Amino acid sequence: MTSTEPYATEPLANAIRYPEAPRHRRMAIMFVDLDHFMRICIDELPEAVFGLLSEFQRMVTDVVSSFGGELNSYQGDGVLATFGDLDERADCATRTLRCARTILEHVRALSLGYTRVRRRSVSVSIGLQYGQVWTSTLHSSKHFGPTLIGDAVNVAARLEQQAGTLGAKILVGDDLIQRARRESALKASELAQFVNAGPLFVRGRKTPVDIWKFQIQSGELLLENTSTFNVDTDVRPHSGNASAQS
Repeated sequence: MTSTEPYATEPLANAIRYPEAPRHRRMAIMFVDLDHFMRICIDELPEAVFGLLSEFQRMVTDVVSSFGGELNSYQGDGVLATFGDLDERADCATRTLRCARTILEHVRALSLGYTRVRRRSVSVSIGLQYGQVWTSTLHSSKHFGPTLIGDAVNVAARLEQQAGTLGAKILVGDDLIQRARRESALKASELAQFVNAGPLFVRGRKTPVDIWKFQIQSGELLLENTSTFNVDTDVRPHSGNASAQS
């Protein structure tokens, strides 16, 4: 049966109703995800898993809020947060980098409580990027943060997913590092904690993203498992090791 209702021929732009008109702004994007969560769900009791998620979400929420960020959504064992410039404070990249490092420090304190597997460590992977983002509140997202779209969102998500493959806990897009360099709030010693890992090809993007890796300790890099690099992972790392301070 062919529909003859008016909406069938109405232009798409007019057919869609937005509670909030789409708008764009430049901001920093953060994706945080618990590592090995599927294995945790298999090995641990449901009560322990939900306890971990509760502690994780509470910790990330508190840390993001303390750095002036906004929680956009919880996605299972992952969190999406945004950081924009505050009144008279053009330092969103600085606050994002500091927030990510603080989350790494706090996640060590998380425990499973009723753990079956002894000495299980809890860790996270974090992806960061800065750029123009389009936002709108759709009907389905009224009870959450606004829906976000844009290259910075996609890149941050891909970097979080690739962090483990590259032997890193925090991967940062070059746009965010360059923005941080222009902010007077960030110390040179803080920038020096990030080293250039070269271009990375991510799924859905024609051109590579220059990325930076966080060093666990000053002068000590996370180990790289170069044997995992292959065509299937869409990862093409570069051997460069210049620090973000240069």
